[in-house]
Amino acid sequence: MSSRSSAALPNGARIIVLDSNPILVSVSGVLRMEGYRVFQAYDGQAAVELCAQLPDITLLILNTHVDGLNSVALIAGVRARHPALSILHIDTHRHAGLPSDIPTLTEPFTAAELIDCVRTLTSSQPDAPLRPAAASLSGAA
Repeated sequence: MSSRSSAALPNGARIIVLDSNPILVSVSGVLRMEGYRVFQAYDGQAAVELCAQLPDITLLILNTHVDGLNSVALIAGVRARHPALSILHIDTHRHAGLPSDIPTLTEPFTAAELIDCVRTLTSSQPDAPLRPAAASLSGAA
């Protein structure tokens, strides 16, 4: 049973976790136990595709070591469709090249620290998850 109070429910947040490493697989489990709707992507391209296909993404969680794409390219691709999407970077340290608005949760961390960080990032629009941008960079209608 979760320790969350009814005032701290995740408000239907939809989170994509790029879980190509064991730490992020654990992150998915912790967030599901807290009531978040978690979708797992096995590599960078799958994360981009999930962000394109799912209508109401609230948060993307990734680390620097992304299979299939580098993390900076992945972020650029996702933000082309979801310009205001919250993104959480998890790693042992902050890496150069990450946009300044993306926080880094430094390993090791506790489940409580993860939940607090996710709650903060998903609470900016608690009743209205982000919608994809109307136009993509490819110019397709």
